[in-house]
Amino acid sequence: MVLQMSRPQKNRKSGVYYFRQKTPADLVAVVGKKEVGWSLRTKDPEQAKRLHTLAEQKQAAIWERYRKQPEPLPHQQIVALSGILYRDYMATLDEEPGETSIWEKVLVLLDKAAATPEGLEKWYGAEADRLMIEQGIVTDDASRQRLLTELYRSIKQWAEQQLKRSEGDYSPDPKAARFPALKSAKGSTPKQDTKAPTIRGIFELWERDHLADGKSPRTVADFRQKIASLIKFLGHNDALAVTSENIADWCEDLRHEKGVGARTVSQKYLACAKLIFSVAVEKRKLKENPAKDIKVRYVKPTKVRPKGFTDEEAKAILRASLADPEGLGRRATDNKRAIRWIPWICAFTGARVTEIAQLRKDDLREEYGVLCLRITPDAGSVKSGNYRLAPVHPQLIELGLREMVQSLPDGPLFYSTSPHRGKPADPVERAQSAGAKVGQWVRDVVGITDPKLQPNHAWRHRFKTVARETKMDVEVRDAIQGHEDGRAASDYGEVTVKTMWEAIQALPRFDLTPSP
Repeated sequence: MVLQMSRPQKNRKSGVYYFRQKTPADLVAVVGKKEVGWSLRTKDPEQAKRLHTLAEQKQAAIWERYRKQPEPLPHQQIVALSGILYRDYMATLDEEPGETSIWEKVLVLLDKAAATPEGLEKWYGAEADRLMIEQGIVTDDASRQRLLTELYRSIKQWAEQQLKRSEGDYSPDPKAARFPALKSAKGSTPKQDTKAPTIRGIFELWERDHLADGKSPRTVADFRQKIASLIKFLGHNDALAVTSENIADWCEDLRHEKGVGARTVSQKYLACAKLIFSVAVEKRKLKENPAKDIKVRYVKPTKVRPKGFTDEEAKAILRASLADPEGLGRRATDNKRAIRWIPWICAFTGARVTEIAQLRKDDLREEYGVLCLRITPDAGSVKSGNYRLAPVHPQLIELGLREMVQSLPDGPLFYSTSPHRGKPADPVERAQSAGAKVGQWVRDVVGITDPKLQPNHAWRHRFKTVARETKMDVEVRDAIQGHEDGRAASDYGEVTVKTMWEAIQALPRFDLTPSP
Protein backbone atom coordinates (compact mmCIF):
# COMPACT_ATOMS: atom_id res chain seq x y z
CA MET A 1 0.00 0.00 0.00
CA VAL A 2 1.43 3.41 -1.01
CA LEU A 3 1.16 6.14 1.63
CA GLN A 4 0.79 9.81 0.90
CA MET A 5 4.17 11.56 1.33
CA SER A 6 4.38 13.36 4.65
CA ARG A 7 6.46 16.39 5.59
CA PRO A 8 7.79 17.89 8.83
CA GLN A 9 5.06 19.50 10.91
CA LYS A 10 5.88 22.59 12.93
CA ASN A 11 4.44 23.11 16.39
CA ARG A 12 2.96 26.60 16.39
CA LYS A 13 3.84 27.34 20.01
CA SER A 14 7.34 25.84 20.36
CA GLY A 15 8.51 26.10 16.74
CA VAL A 16 9.86 22.52 16.98
CA TYR A 17 9.26 20.21 14.00
CA TYR A 18 7.59 16.80 14.33
CA PHE A 19 7.39 13.64 12.27
CA ARG A 20 3.84 12.35 11.83
CA GLN A 21 2.51 9.59 9.60
CA LYS A 22 -0.81 7.79 9.20
CA THR A 23 -0.84 4.11 10.05
CA PRO A 24 -1.43 1.88 6.97
CA ALA A 25 -5.05 0.69 6.89
CA ASP A 26 -4.05 -2.98 7.06
CA LEU A 27 -2.06 -2.34 10.27
CA VAL A 28 -4.40 -0.09 12.27
CA ALA A 29 -5.88 -3.06 14.12
CA VAL A 30 -2.38 -4.44 14.85
CA VAL A 31 -0.80 -1.16 15.95
CA GLY A 32 -3.85 0.10 17.80
CA LYS A 33 -3.65 3.72 16.63
CA LYS A 34 -4.30 5.61 13.41
CA GLU A 35 -1.20 7.80 13.50
CA VAL A 36 2.38 7.67 14.76
CA GLY A 37 4.87 10.48 15.38
CA TRP A 38 7.62 12.01 17.47
CA SER A 39 9.63 15.20 17.89
CA LEU A 40 12.50 15.85 15.46
CA ARG A 41 14.15 18.04 18.13
CA THR A 42 14.94 20.93 15.82
CA LYS A 43 13.54 24.32 14.82
CA ASP A 44 15.64 24.53 11.64
CA PRO A 45 13.47 23.73 8.57
CA GLU A 46 16.37 22.34 6.51
CA GLN A 47 17.54 20.18 9.37
CA ALA A 48 13.95 19.03 9.91
CA LYS A 49 13.72 17.85 6.28
CA ARG A 50 16.81 15.70 6.66
CA LEU A 51 15.69 14.22 9.96
CA HIS A 52 12.22 13.67 8.57
CA THR A 53 13.68 11.55 5.77
CA LEU A 54 15.49 9.42 8.36
CA ALA A 55 12.28 9.13 10.36
CA GLU A 56 10.41 7.92 7.28
CA GLN A 57 13.03 5.25 6.68
CA LYS A 58 12.81 4.15 10.31
CA GLN A 59 9.02 4.03 10.24
CA ALA A 60 9.00 2.10 6.96
CA ALA A 61 11.14 -0.56 8.65
CA ILE A 62 8.64 -0.68 11.52
CA TRP A 63 5.70 -1.19 9.14
CA GLU A 64 7.67 -3.97 7.44
CA ARG A 65 8.35 -5.54 10.80
CA TYR A 66 4.62 -5.65 11.60
CA ARG A 67 3.93 -7.49 8.33
CA LYS A 68 6.63 -10.13 8.86
CA GLN A 69 5.91 -13.69 9.95
CA PRO A 70 7.30 -14.57 13.40
CA GLU A 71 10.58 -16.52 13.39
CA PRO A 72 12.56 -18.05 16.29
CA LEU A 73 15.38 -15.78 17.45
CA PRO A 74 18.82 -17.35 18.14
CA HIS A 75 20.13 -16.89 21.67
CA GLN A 76 23.10 -14.85 20.45
CA GLN A 77 20.73 -12.33 18.89
CA ILE A 78 18.66 -12.22 22.06
CA VAL A 79 21.72 -11.38 24.17
CA ALA A 80 22.78 -8.79 21.56
CA LEU A 81 19.38 -7.09 21.88
CA SER A 82 19.71 -7.01 25.68
CA GLY A 83 23.13 -5.39 25.23
CA ILE A 84 21.51 -2.44 23.45
CA LEU A 85 19.33 -1.82 26.50
CA TYR A 86 22.32 -2.22 28.85
CA ARG A 87 24.36 0.39 26.96
CA ASP A 88 21.41 2.79 26.85
CA TYR A 89 20.96 2.52 30.62
CA MET A 90 24.70 2.87 31.28
CA ALA A 91 24.61 6.23 29.52
CA THR A 92 22.42 7.52 32.37
CA LEU A 93 23.38 8.30 35.97
CA ASP A 94 26.98 8.54 34.83
CA GLU A 95 28.15 11.11 37.38
CA GLU A 96 25.79 10.68 40.34
CA PRO A 97 24.58 7.15 41.05
CA GLY A 98 22.86 8.07 44.31
CA GLU A 99 22.81 6.24 47.62
CA THR A 100 24.04 2.65 48.04
CA SER A 101 20.86 1.69 49.88
CA ILE A 102 18.78 2.60 46.82
CA TRP A 103 20.64 0.18 44.56
CA GLU A 104 20.52 -2.59 47.16
CA LYS A 105 16.73 -2.22 47.16
CA VAL A 106 16.60 -2.04 43.34
CA LEU A 107 18.49 -5.33 43.05
CA VAL A 108 16.04 -6.99 45.44
CA LEU A 109 13.08 -5.67 43.41
CA LEU A 110 14.64 -6.83 40.13
CA ASP A 111 15.04 -10.37 41.47
CA LYS A 112 11.52 -10.33 42.85
CA ALA A 113 10.06 -9.19 39.53
CA ALA A 114 11.96 -11.88 37.63
CA ALA A 115 10.59 -14.64 39.82
CA THR A 116 7.45 -15.05 37.64
CA PRO A 117 6.65 -14.71 33.91
CA GLU A 118 4.07 -12.08 34.84
CA GLY A 119 6.72 -10.02 36.60
CA LEU A 120 9.08 -10.21 33.64
CA GLU A 121 6.30 -9.11 31.29
CA LYS A 122 5.30 -6.18 33.50
CA TRP A 123 8.86 -4.88 33.90
CA TYR A 124 10.40 -5.65 30.51
CA GLY A 125 7.59 -6.31 28.03
CA ALA A 126 7.44 -2.75 26.68
CA GLU A 127 11.24 -2.55 26.32
CA ALA A 128 11.33 -5.88 24.49
CA ASP A 129 8.72 -4.71 21.99
CA ARG A 130 10.48 -1.39 21.46
CA LEU A 131 13.82 -3.06 20.77
CA MET A 132 12.31 -5.53 18.31
CA ILE A 133 10.40 -2.81 16.48
CA GLU A 134 13.52 -0.65 16.18
CA GLN A 135 15.51 -3.59 14.81
CA GLY A 136 12.75 -4.83 12.53
CA ILE A 137 12.48 -8.17 14.31
CA VAL A 138 9.37 -10.34 14.54
CA THR A 139 9.74 -13.43 16.68
CA ASP A 140 7.69 -16.12 18.38
CA ASP A 141 6.44 -16.16 21.97
CA ALA A 142 9.18 -18.52 23.18
CA SER A 143 11.95 -16.26 21.86
CA ARG A 144 10.26 -13.18 23.27
CA GLN A 145 10.11 -14.83 26.70
CA ARG A 146 13.84 -15.60 26.49
CA LEU A 147 14.43 -11.96 25.59
CA LEU A 148 12.55 -10.83 28.70
CA THR A 149 14.89 -12.97 30.81
CA GLU A 150 17.98 -11.53 29.12
CA LEU A 151 16.69 -7.98 29.58
CA TYR A 152 16.36 -8.72 33.29
CA ARG A 153 19.98 -9.94 33.34
CA SER A 154 21.24 -6.85 31.51
CA ILE A 155 19.34 -4.44 33.78
CA LYS A 156 20.55 -6.30 36.86
CA GLN A 157 24.11 -5.99 35.53
CA TRP A 158 23.54 -2.24 35.09
CA ALA A 159 22.16 -1.93 38.63
CA GLU A 160 25.18 -3.82 40.01
CA GLN A 161 27.45 -1.31 38.28
CA GLN A 162 25.51 1.59 39.79
CA LEU A 163 25.86 -0.05 43.21
CA LYS A 164 29.64 -0.20 42.71
CA ARG A 165 29.70 3.46 41.69
CA SER A 166 27.67 4.45 44.75
CA GLU A 167 30.40 2.78 46.84
CA GLY A 168 33.09 4.81 45.09
CA ASP A 169 34.17 2.19 42.52
CA TYR A 170 34.01 3.68 39.00
CA SER A 171 36.03 0.96 37.27
CA PRO A 172 34.65 -0.29 33.93
CA ASP A 173 32.26 -3.22 33.97
CA PRO A 174 34.41 -6.32 33.27
CA LYS A 175 31.32 -8.09 31.89
CA ALA A 176 30.31 -5.33 29.47
CA ALA A 177 32.03 -7.16 26.59
CA ARG A 178 29.75 -10.19 26.95
CA PHE A 179 27.13 -8.68 24.63
CA PRO A 180 27.73 -9.66 20.98
CA ALA A 181 27.03 -7.39 18.03
CA LEU A 182 23.51 -7.58 16.64
CA LYS A 183 23.46 -9.33 13.28
CA SER A 184 21.30 -8.77 10.26
CA ALA A 185 18.67 -11.22 9.09
CA LYS A 186 21.25 -12.88 6.85
CA GLY A 187 23.50 -13.59 9.85
CA SER A 188 26.20 -11.00 9.30
CA THR A 189 26.94 -7.87 11.26
CA PRO A 190 25.53 -4.90 9.34
CA LYS A 191 28.24 -2.86 7.67
CA GLN A 192 28.30 0.89 8.04
CA ASP A 193 27.59 2.95 4.98
CA THR A 194 30.85 4.79 4.33
CA LYS A 195 28.93 7.46 2.36
CA ALA A 196 26.82 8.28 5.41
CA PRO A 197 29.04 8.27 8.51
CA THR A 198 27.36 7.41 11.77
CA ILE A 199 28.11 8.85 15.20
CA ARG A 200 29.06 5.42 16.48
CA GLY A 201 31.23 4.94 13.39
CA ILE A 202 33.28 8.08 13.99
CA PHE A 203 33.56 7.13 17.67
CA GLU A 204 35.08 3.83 16.59
CA LEU A 205 37.61 5.68 14.42
CA TRP A 206 38.77 7.58 17.50
CA GLU A 207 38.70 4.40 19.63
CA ARG A 208 40.90 2.52 17.15
CA ASP A 209 43.61 5.22 17.21
CA HIS A 210 43.32 5.71 20.98
CA LEU A 211 43.93 2.02 21.74
CA ALA A 212 46.59 1.69 19.04
CA ASP A 213 48.54 4.43 20.83
CA GLY A 214 48.48 2.35 24.00
CA LYS A 215 46.12 4.67 25.85
CA SER A 216 43.66 3.70 28.57
CA PRO A 217 40.67 1.43 27.75
CA ARG A 218 38.90 3.11 30.68
CA THR A 219 38.70 6.32 28.65
CA VAL A 220 37.04 4.37 25.84
CA ALA A 221 34.38 3.05 28.22
CA ASP A 222 33.81 6.55 29.63
CA PHE A 223 33.56 8.17 26.18
CA ARG A 224 31.25 5.44 24.89
CA GLN A 225 28.73 6.35 27.58
CA LYS A 226 28.92 10.04 26.64
CA ILE A 227 28.36 9.26 22.95
CA ALA A 228 25.50 6.91 23.80
CA SER A 229 23.93 9.78 25.74
CA LEU A 230 24.19 12.05 22.67
CA ILE A 231 22.68 9.44 20.34
CA LYS A 232 19.83 8.79 22.76
CA PHE A 233 19.08 12.51 22.99
CA LEU A 234 19.17 13.01 19.21
CA GLY A 235 17.09 9.95 18.47
CA HIS A 236 19.30 9.04 15.50
CA ASN A 237 22.85 7.93 14.66
CA ASP A 238 23.49 10.06 11.56
CA ALA A 239 26.72 12.07 12.01
CA LEU A 240 25.90 14.32 9.03
CA ALA A 241 22.61 15.34 10.61
CA VAL A 242 24.19 16.67 13.81
CA THR A 243 24.17 20.47 14.06
CA SER A 244 25.66 22.96 16.50
CA GLU A 245 22.11 23.59 17.71
CA ASN A 246 21.75 19.87 18.51
CA ILE A 247 24.93 19.87 20.58
CA ALA A 248 23.87 23.01 22.45
CA ASP A 249 20.42 21.54 23.14
CA TRP A 250 22.01 18.30 24.34
CA CYS A 251 24.15 20.22 26.82
CA GLU A 252 21.09 22.10 28.04
CA ASP A 253 19.19 18.84 28.45
CA LEU A 254 22.05 17.33 30.46
CA ARG A 255 22.15 20.36 32.75
CA HIS A 256 18.48 21.16 33.29
CA GLU A 257 16.70 17.86 32.66
CA LYS A 258 19.28 15.27 33.76
CA GLY A 259 20.74 17.39 36.58
CA VAL A 260 24.38 17.05 35.48
CA GLY A 261 26.62 19.86 36.77
CA ALA A 262 27.72 22.56 34.32
CA ARG A 263 31.40 21.81 34.88
CA THR A 264 30.86 18.11 34.20
CA VAL A 265 28.88 18.87 31.05
CA SER A 266 31.63 21.18 29.81
CA GLN A 267 34.73 19.19 30.72
CA LYS A 268 33.42 15.68 30.12
CA TYR A 269 30.35 15.41 27.86
CA LEU A 270 31.05 18.38 25.59
CA ALA A 271 34.81 17.75 25.59
CA CYS A 272 34.16 14.18 24.45
CA ALA A 273 31.89 15.32 21.60
CA LYS A 274 34.40 17.95 20.47
CA LEU A 275 37.20 15.38 20.33
CA ILE A 276 35.20 12.68 18.52
CA PHE A 277 33.86 15.06 15.87
CA SER A 278 37.31 16.66 15.43
CA VAL A 279 38.71 13.22 14.60
CA ALA A 280 35.94 12.81 12.01
CA VAL A 281 36.94 16.12 10.41
CA GLU A 282 40.63 15.13 10.41
CA LYS A 283 39.78 11.86 8.68
CA ARG A 284 37.58 13.63 6.12
CA LYS A 285 34.38 11.97 7.27
CA LEU A 286 32.81 15.35 8.11
CA LYS A 287 33.44 18.84 6.78
CA GLU A 288 32.77 20.62 10.08
CA ASN A 289 32.84 19.88 13.79
CA PRO A 290 29.35 20.77 15.11
CA ALA A 291 30.62 20.92 18.69
CA LYS A 292 33.62 23.15 17.97
CA ASP A 293 32.18 26.52 19.01
CA ILE A 294 29.79 25.35 21.72
CA LYS A 295 30.56 26.45 25.27
CA VAL A 296 29.00 25.64 28.61
CA ARG A 297 29.90 28.29 31.14
CA TYR A 298 30.36 27.41 34.78
CA VAL A 299 31.60 29.12 37.89
CA LYS A 300 34.66 27.62 39.48
CA PRO A 301 33.91 26.57 43.06
CA THR A 302 35.06 29.03 45.68
CA LYS A 303 38.16 27.80 47.43
CA VAL A 304 37.43 27.72 51.17
CA ARG A 305 40.23 25.38 52.27
CA PRO A 306 43.41 23.68 50.96
CA LYS A 307 42.90 20.74 48.60
CA GLY A 308 45.48 18.78 50.56
CA PHE A 309 45.31 17.53 54.14
CA THR A 310 46.32 19.98 56.85
CA ASP A 311 49.02 18.90 59.32
CA GLU A 312 46.34 18.02 61.87
CA GLU A 313 44.28 15.96 59.38
CA ALA A 314 47.34 14.12 58.07
CA LYS A 315 48.51 13.23 61.58
CA ALA A 316 45.01 12.08 62.57
CA ILE A 317 44.88 9.67 59.64
CA LEU A 318 48.40 8.33 60.09
CA ARG A 319 47.92 7.95 63.86
CA ALA A 320 44.66 6.05 63.32
CA SER A 321 46.34 3.75 60.77
CA LEU A 322 48.73 2.51 63.47
CA ALA A 323 45.89 1.24 65.69
CA ASP A 324 45.47 -2.48 66.41
CA PRO A 325 44.06 -4.15 63.23
CA GLU A 326 41.63 -6.07 65.44
CA GLY A 327 39.85 -2.77 65.99
CA LEU A 328 38.97 -2.64 62.28
CA GLY A 329 36.31 -5.28 62.74
CA ARG A 330 35.45 -7.92 60.15
CA ARG A 331 37.39 -6.36 57.29
CA ALA A 332 39.50 -8.71 55.16
CA THR A 333 43.20 -8.95 56.03
CA ASP A 334 44.13 -7.30 52.72
CA ASN A 335 41.86 -4.33 53.50
CA LYS A 336 43.33 -3.94 56.98
CA ARG A 337 46.82 -3.96 55.47
CA ALA A 338 45.73 -1.31 52.95
CA ILE A 339 44.41 0.94 55.73
CA ARG A 340 47.66 0.47 57.66
CA TRP A 341 50.07 1.28 54.82
CA ILE A 342 48.47 3.10 51.88
CA PRO A 343 48.06 6.47 53.69
CA TRP A 344 51.71 6.41 54.80
CA ILE A 345 53.01 5.54 51.32
CA CYS A 346 50.80 8.18 49.67
CA ALA A 347 52.01 10.76 52.19
CA PHE A 348 55.66 10.24 51.23
CA THR A 349 55.27 9.65 47.46
CA GLY A 350 52.32 11.83 46.40
CA ALA A 351 51.20 8.92 44.22
CA ARG A 352 47.63 8.24 43.17
CA VAL A 353 45.92 5.86 45.56
CA THR A 354 45.25 3.23 42.87
CA GLU A 355 48.94 3.26 41.89
CA ILE A 356 49.80 2.31 45.47
CA ALA A 357 46.88 -0.08 45.98
CA GLN A 358 48.02 -2.16 42.98
CA LEU A 359 51.65 -2.55 44.14
CA ARG A 360 53.03 -6.10 44.08
CA LYS A 361 55.73 -7.71 46.18
CA ASP A 362 58.37 -7.35 43.47
CA ASP A 363 57.58 -3.63 43.07
CA LEU A 364 59.66 -2.96 46.19
CA ARG A 365 63.26 -3.09 44.98
CA GLU A 366 66.66 -1.57 45.34
CA GLU A 367 67.88 0.65 42.53
CA TYR A 368 71.44 1.99 42.73
CA GLY A 369 71.48 1.12 46.43
CA VAL A 370 68.24 2.99 47.15
CA LEU A 371 65.04 1.21 48.26
CA CYS A 372 62.32 2.23 45.78
CA LEU A 373 58.73 1.55 44.89
CA ARG A 374 58.19 0.73 41.23
CA ILE A 375 54.97 2.22 39.82
CA THR A 376 54.26 0.58 36.47
CA PRO A 377 51.37 -0.05 34.05
CA ASP A 378 52.23 -3.74 34.30
CA ALA A 379 50.58 -3.71 37.74
CA GLY A 380 47.36 -2.05 36.60
CA SER A 381 46.38 1.56 35.99
CA VAL A 382 48.92 4.41 35.67
CA LYS A 383 47.39 7.61 34.33
CA SER A 384 50.46 8.72 32.37
CA GLY A 385 51.02 5.19 31.08
CA ASN A 386 54.70 5.48 32.05
CA TYR A 387 56.83 3.49 34.49
CA ARG A 388 58.53 5.40 37.31
CA LEU A 389 60.38 4.90 40.59
CA ALA A 390 59.70 6.58 43.93
CA PRO A 391 62.41 6.28 46.63
CA VAL A 392 61.12 5.07 50.01
CA HIS A 393 61.31 7.71 52.76
CA PRO A 394 63.43 6.73 55.81
CA GLN A 395 60.40 6.88 58.13
CA LEU A 396 58.65 4.22 56.02
CA ILE A 397 61.71 2.01 56.32
CA GLU A 398 61.76 2.48 60.08
CA LEU A 399 58.07 1.63 60.31
CA GLY A 400 58.84 -1.76 58.74
CA LEU A 401 57.66 -1.42 55.15
CA ARG A 402 60.44 -3.67 53.84
CA GLU A 403 59.73 -6.40 56.39
CA MET A 404 55.97 -6.25 55.74
CA VAL A 405 56.43 -6.68 52.01
CA GLN A 406 59.00 -9.48 52.36
CA SER A 407 56.66 -11.42 54.69
CA LEU A 408 53.99 -11.71 52.00
CA PRO A 409 53.76 -14.22 49.15
CA ASP A 410 54.37 -13.08 45.57
CA GLY A 411 51.57 -10.97 44.14
CA PRO A 412 49.60 -7.84 45.13
CA LEU A 413 50.16 -6.33 48.57
CA PHE A 414 46.71 -4.87 49.22
CA TYR A 415 44.11 -7.04 47.51
CA SER A 416 43.32 -10.71 47.01
CA THR A 417 43.68 -12.46 43.65
CA SER A 418 41.10 -15.12 44.55
CA PRO A 419 38.14 -15.36 42.15
CA HIS A 420 34.91 -13.81 43.38
CA ARG A 421 31.66 -15.55 42.45
CA GLY A 422 33.56 -17.45 39.78
CA LYS A 423 34.97 -14.27 38.22
CA PRO A 424 38.78 -13.91 37.96
CA ALA A 425 40.34 -10.96 39.77
CA ASP A 426 40.70 -7.81 37.70
CA PRO A 427 43.82 -5.94 39.00
CA VAL A 428 42.49 -2.45 38.24
CA GLU A 429 39.06 -3.16 39.71
CA ARG A 430 40.49 -4.77 42.86
CA ALA A 431 43.04 -1.96 43.39
CA GLN A 432 40.38 0.73 42.96
CA SER A 433 38.15 -1.09 45.42
CA ALA A 434 40.98 -1.31 47.96
CA GLY A 435 41.67 2.43 47.59
CA ALA A 436 37.98 3.28 47.90
CA LYS A 437 37.74 1.35 51.17
CA VAL A 438 40.69 3.28 52.56
CA GLY A 439 38.92 6.53 51.61
CA GLN A 440 35.72 5.35 53.27
CA TRP A 441 37.69 4.48 56.43
CA VAL A 442 39.09 8.02 56.47
CA ARG A 443 35.52 9.34 56.38
CA ASP A 444 33.80 6.90 58.74
CA VAL A 445 36.49 6.06 61.30
CA VAL A 446 39.01 8.90 61.32
CA GLY A 447 36.22 11.45 60.89
CA ILE A 448 37.65 13.54 58.03
CA THR A 449 34.23 14.30 56.57
CA ASP A 450 34.71 17.64 54.80
CA PRO A 451 32.89 17.12 51.45
CA LYS A 452 35.31 19.55 49.75
CA LEU A 453 38.20 17.19 50.51
CA GLN A 454 38.95 14.02 48.56
CA PRO A 455 39.97 11.47 51.23
CA ASN A 456 42.64 9.81 49.08
CA HIS A 457 43.64 12.38 46.46
CA ALA A 458 44.33 14.98 49.17
CA TRP A 459 47.66 13.24 49.86
CA ARG A 460 48.72 14.11 46.32
CA HIS A 461 47.98 17.80 46.89
CA ARG A 462 49.68 17.77 50.28
CA PHE A 463 52.86 16.22 48.86
CA LYS A 464 53.12 19.10 46.38
CA THR A 465 52.72 21.63 49.18
CA VAL A 466 55.35 20.03 51.42
CA ALA A 467 57.71 19.59 48.45
CA ARG A 468 57.53 23.32 47.78
CA GLU A 469 58.28 24.04 51.44
CA THR A 470 61.46 21.93 51.21
CA LYS A 471 62.49 23.73 47.99
CA MET A 472 62.25 20.50 46.00
CA ASP A 473 63.01 21.07 42.31
CA VAL A 474 59.86 21.17 40.15
CA GLU A 475 61.10 18.49 37.74
CA VAL A 476 62.09 16.23 40.62
CA ARG A 477 58.71 16.39 42.36
CA ASP A 478 56.93 15.86 39.02
CA ALA A 479 59.11 12.80 38.36
CA ILE A 480 58.27 11.34 41.78
CA GLN A 481 54.54 11.97 41.38
CA GLY A 482 54.27 11.07 37.69
CA HIS A 483 53.18 14.53 36.56
CA GLU A 484 53.90 15.74 33.04
CA ASP A 485 54.09 19.46 32.20
CA GLY A 486 53.87 19.06 28.42
CA ARG A 487 57.10 20.97 27.73
CA ALA A 488 59.43 19.51 25.13
CA ALA A 489 62.39 20.41 27.35
CA SER A 490 61.14 17.96 29.99
CA ASP A 491 61.77 15.06 27.59
CA TYR A 492 65.52 15.74 27.63
CA GLY A 493 67.68 14.06 30.24
CA GLU A 494 66.59 12.01 33.26
CA VAL A 495 65.75 12.68 36.89
CA THR A 496 67.95 10.05 38.52
CA VAL A 497 67.15 7.89 41.55
CA LYS A 498 70.00 9.60 43.38
CA THR A 499 68.44 13.03 42.78
CA MET A 500 65.00 11.85 43.88
CA TRP A 501 66.43 10.12 46.96
CA GLU A 502 68.12 13.32 48.11
CA ALA A 503 64.82 15.19 47.67
CA ILE A 504 62.78 12.52 49.49
CA GLN A 505 65.11 12.59 52.49
CA ALA A 506 64.45 16.32 52.86
CA LEU A 507 60.74 15.70 53.46
CA PRO A 508 59.96 16.12 57.18
CA ARG A 509 58.97 13.14 59.29
CA PHE A 510 55.57 12.91 60.94
CA ASP A 511 55.73 13.42 64.69
CA LEU A 512 52.62 11.68 66.03
CA THR A 513 53.32 12.41 69.67
CA PRO A 514 50.12 13.91 71.17
CA SER A 515 50.36 17.60 71.96
CA PRO A 516 50.60 18.37 75.71
